[in-house]
Amino acid sequence: MSAAGAEVTGGNGSAAPGGVLPEAAALSATPILEARGVQAGYGEGLVLRGIDLAVRPGETIGLMGRNGMGKTTLIRALLGLLPLRDGAVLADGRDISREAPFRRARRGIAVVPEGRGVFASLTVRENLRLAARPGADGAVRWDEARVLHTFPRLAQRISNRGDQLSGGEQQMLSIGRALMTSPRLLILDEATEGLAPLIRDEIWRVIATVREGGIATVVVDKTVAAVLSLADRATVLVKGAVAYSGPPAALQADTEMMHRHLGV
Repeated sequence: MSAAGAEVTGGNGSAAPGGVLPEAAALSATPILEARGVQAGYGEGLVLRGIDLAVRPGETIGLMGRNGMGKTTLIRALLGLLPLRDGAVLADGRDISREAPFRRARRGIAVVPEGRGVFASLTVRENLRLAARPGADGAVRWDEARVLHTFPRLAQRISNRGDQLSGGEQQMLSIGRALMTSPRLLILDEATEGLAPLIRDEIWRVIATVREGGIATVVVDKTVAAVLSLADRATVLVKGAVAYSGPPAALQADTEMMHRHLGV
């Protein structure tokens, strides 16, 4: 099943809740961001082999697969950080394959990168304010007060530098900084990797809150159960190609695929 034709349901197979569009509306909506037959790689090596992926307004995509299968490479290609060898990337139906990364960001696409990318010498407040800007439509949906309300730990550490924060606090700051752009689409690459269980739970709570607020999300994470519980659609990559794209419930029911491609 292709990404564009996949049924959009909640993680249990029911209609998607919260701020997510109803199924029929979601399937008919123009994707915020879309990959069509994307091929990309590094040097002479080809990593992505004809990827199709569409993220529509308000939906959550769980992008899954074992290490080295092309998940981060796909994100880099979508963001314009890696040139395409074939295929196209579209935003709101318009080909942006040659568009610079900063212009894609101005379309309301924000990323929480693997490794966090916090500015170590800046305070929490300075990190947040550096990213602050209205959304693509000019509206400010996330400001400093809302981010600090969502992450009380950041409010307590507001004057601390980035290098004085714990790993969990840095991840909260990275997510908060992305939200300060009032995005339409939030891409999270391994947002809970290496974090203590309690911090992971808090990150998942925030991702659920973002989802319920109607922001489309692409979530890459090794915590398979958590991803599938949030996602409207799961996409599994195997050796740079889409092995599955569809409802999480159908994926969970396929125990052979879960074990072979996700190690569950």
